[in-house]
Amino acid sequence: MKKLTRRTFLKVSAGGAAAAGLAACTPAAPAAPAATAAPAAATAVPAGPARGGTAVIVMDSDPDTLNLGVTSNYSSGDVGAKLYNGLIWVDTNFGIKPSLAESWTISPDAKVYTFKLRQGVTWHDGKPFTSADAVYTFQEILGKFHPRSQALVKRMKSIEAPDANTLVITLVDPYAPLLLQLNVFEAPMLPKHLFDGQGDVLKNPAGLKPIGTGPYKFVEWTKGASVKLARYENYWEKGKPYLDNLVFPIIPQAANRGTALETGEADFLASFYLPLTDVERLSKSDKLNQKRGIAFPAIYFMMMNNATPALAKKEARQAIAFAVDRARIITQANAGIGRIGRGPFGDGFKWLLDPAVDYSKMYPRDVAKAKSLLDAAGVAAAADGTRAKLRLVVDSARAPFVTAAQIIKENLKEIGIEVEVQAVERAVMTQKVYTDRDYDLTLQSFVSSGDPAIGYHRLYVTTTTRVASTNATGYSNTVVDGLFAKAAVTPDQGARAALYVEAQKILADEMPTLVLYDDDTVNFASKKLAGVFGAIDVRDRWEDVSLTK
Repeated sequence: MKKLTRRTFLKVSAGGAAAAGLAACTPAAPAAPAATAAPAAATAVPAGPARGGTAVIVMDSDPDTLNLGVTSNYSSGDVGAKLYNGLIWVDTNFGIKPSLAESWTISPDAKVYTFKLRQGVTWHDGKPFTSADAVYTFQEILGKFHPRSQALVKRMKSIEAPDANTLVITLVDPYAPLLLQLNVFEAPMLPKHLFDGQGDVLKNPAGLKPIGTGPYKFVEWTKGASVKLARYENYWEKGKPYLDNLVFPIIPQAANRGTALETGEADFLASFYLPLTDVERLSKSDKLNQKRGIAFPAIYFMMMNNATPALAKKEARQAIAFAVDRARIITQANAGIGRIGRGPFGDGFKWLLDPAVDYSKMYPRDVAKAKSLLDAAGVAAAADGTRAKLRLVVDSARAPFVTAAQIIKENLKEIGIEVEVQAVERAVMTQKVYTDRDYDLTLQSFVSSGDPAIGYHRLYVTTTTRVASTNATGYSNTVVDGLFAKAAVTPDQGARAALYVEAQKILADEMPTLVLYDDDTVNFASKKLAGVFGAIDVRDRWEDVSLTK
């Protein structure tokens, strides 16, 4: 890809934008002259955020779709959070705030949730948003296609719309994180009139040219180059959004992403896309603001295909855990950013940690121990010392993963396992890992979305369908499934923790997936941006973002 200047980013977006200026520092239009009839002493009125201008938000690859109801892909969420709304949003203190649902009540048995939906909300095509859209979204899209929220919808006994502005969700059993999971990433509301009776949801044109209720509307998606959005003038939150346009340039070269931000060609770079080797340099820039460490817990891990003969026995997977130098991965691939994975859920949820489940103690780096475990698993060494040949599939756009893969390759060679690193474009990776299961090892990351039942169960629970961002190892343990199911409906946190401790002991022994490290997010924004970092997820609440002079 040629190096794109900011002028190029903005020039290519001009065709779909309205008459608004596209320079990042475009000032708001001058206000009309104030009336002079009242001679009373002037009182200073605080100026609100400036309107106008374009923010440039870097991504590393094309989204897999712009239908946020069928994916948990990070770049799809990055764009989709500006196009759609959920019923709620989550602030930086994990507070649940009204969005399309302006209020709600919960029955004493915690099974019936009644939502009063905001009136006067319209889709980007002008049609009204109603409770019928919400019912359709849950029943026909999220419940069938969303990697995380399929399980949520299965917990619902009924979803009803007694009138256009009321939604009633009745659960089979109480579900502790229900409200938290109704955010735009887990439960974006989608337009029934564009999907109902229109055939395959996954092939619907709205996946490429979306219509939402969010603060920005879709303008153009040029594959491999950029996605462009423009202000939705009839957004329900009056006076917002402040920006005229958002441009998402796609920059697959890791080194160029940090440089684009540093030189002012871009305005925002989320931790997910950030080459961590750039953090120290970018932190010294007086043109950038940094936000670090406040986010939903997230883990980075290596899935092991349990159907691969050399990985079929738990002793072989334990051997991998003893062989991989996780501290070196953090130091060399992550520039020292991250925490060595504590256990099957990392360490992000302090309330469910068990001192007995600590990978640093259970699986310290020990090459001799790893070899003995491979012998016990029947993965014997040939005359040349080779025990197996495995394929390690990674997303080529994620520089830390590519570097980590090379470290893992070196580590496993020490125990007689030859590794072929396959660094491929994200869509290819998704196909190979989640659809075809055509891999042996793969590096992935999952965000918890605020509760292990939302984000982490899917890594280990038995999976009968091949859906992206779910368990692709083939691992299945009915005891673990049962513990997860019970933990999800148990209201008391202490009781939930006991169930998770029991599950973690099993998972730490059977090792279907090796958690490498916990996320420590580092996000950078130009100081020209005001109002960023207003939600727990930095991709959300861009209706509040404006540009300063």
